[in-house]
Amino acid sequence: MIFEVAEHAQKKNRRTGTPGGEKRMRYRSNMVNLCVDVCDGGVLQGKLYHLYTREPVPFLSLFQAMKRMNELYDDLRFPTSSTVPRSFSAGQRLRKQAVGRTEPAGRGKERKEEETLDRMLGRRGKRGTFLIRVQYRQHSSWQGEVTWVEGGKKEYFRSALELAGLLGSALELAGLLGSALAI
Repeated sequence: MIFEVAEHAQKKNRRTGTPGGEKRMRYRSNMVNLCVDVCDGGVLQGKLYHLYTREPVPFLSLFQAMKRMNELYDDLRFPTSSTVPRSFSAGQRLRKQAVGRTEPAGRGKERKEEETLDRMLGRRGKRGTFLIRVQYRQHSSWQGEVTWVEGGKKEYFRSALELAGLLGSALELAGLLGSALAI
């Protein structure tokens, strides 16, 4: 599946004539490589890799990984969230609503790529590796695709909960996880 991504980049380079044969993909800013290093009692731990940092982003649970991914998407403002997140803190909610009204639509602030696509895609977890591309953030959830690198399978998900289930089922098939996944 990784080769599909790289192959797509090469075809696009031929069509657009990117100088130096550089691998460029239009949608790659929202691609995250989730590397699972520990599966202990249904709790996943590992590192996230994306194009905007050379250092891995560690996570101690699947919930924390998804929270950090959502922070990245908020920072990039891509994919654009269709709703303003609710919060028990009224002040935090008002700040987020005000930010949503004053910022122009479209992409977020320009971020410098710190990592190459090939290096980011080449990272591996000790227990499992998942390439996640969130295409939409609608109905207060995520929609997109996930590729299980070791299993060579790609699936589409319609919610963050369905994504968690797909990750759990892949790790179950690999014999690394019991029947329950702690989010």
